[in-house]
Amino acid sequence: MRILVTRGRDDARRTADKLTNSGHQIVLSPVIEMCPTGVAWPQGLTDAVVATSAAAFDLAEFPADFPLPEARRLMRLFVVGSRTLEAARRHGFTGETVVATDAKELATKLTTLLKPPLRLVYLAGHDRKPDLETACSDAGLTIVPIETYEARAATQLSDEALDAFHQEAIDAVLHYSRRSAEIFLSLAASAEINHAAVQHVAISADAAEPLHDAACQRVAIAAEPKEVAILALLSELSSPKRQEAIDNIRAAAELLKGLSAYP
Repeated sequence: MRILVTRGRDDARRTADKLTNSGHQIVLSPVIEMCPTGVAWPQGLTDAVVATSAAAFDLAEFPADFPLPEARRLMRLFVVGSRTLEAARRHGFTGETVVATDAKELATKLTTLLKPPLRLVYLAGHDRKPDLETACSDAGLTIVPIETYEARAATQLSDEALDAFHQEAIDAVLHYSRRSAEIFLSLAASAEINHAAVQHVAISADAAEPLHDAACQRVAIAAEPKEVAILALLSELSSPKRQEAIDNIRAAAELLKGLSAYP
């Protein structure tokens, strides 16, 4: 399959490597760019640090001496995923760590393991869901969001992507978030690209919702919000038997369309 990957540039390259190893052809067109905000570390006591993305650490522009190296080694960490943990370690945050598989599980661990009054610093992106912060606040924990990065929307799809769409050479488009799906739809509309019949693959039902709203005809949703689930779904979608079935359905639809032209 020729697959369009719309993730941010660094993440897109990692995904592209995995897909290439599985025999797919890749077209890259990042619809978002992760940029640092330059926000400062907050003053005051911090009992724990929370993060759901590696970008929260990698794009933070904190000076080397604040928070102090000793403080970075002592503060507890609550993070989502091994990549976020690795990023924390690279930046000197080496304290006792709790790792969750997603933000929902992280919220459960925070509210179960920590008791008020405690003050948490949440290294976050500008665009995010409020669920984790709401859960902590409801449990009596003070959570201070520090927006270390923001995801800026691209102004257009890549030339490679535009050419592939015009040649009807894109078999599937991957969507890793609701916002990236919305941006893709906007950019595609601006370029007057007809993508309604293309296979769209979303990491979650939330990411798929804008695609359904845009009347995309073929939307598949990963079994769980993880890249491994997206890759497994792509493997299923690209199987020869499934493709043969799709081709047969398309042929039947064309035949019916032709027959309907007769009285």
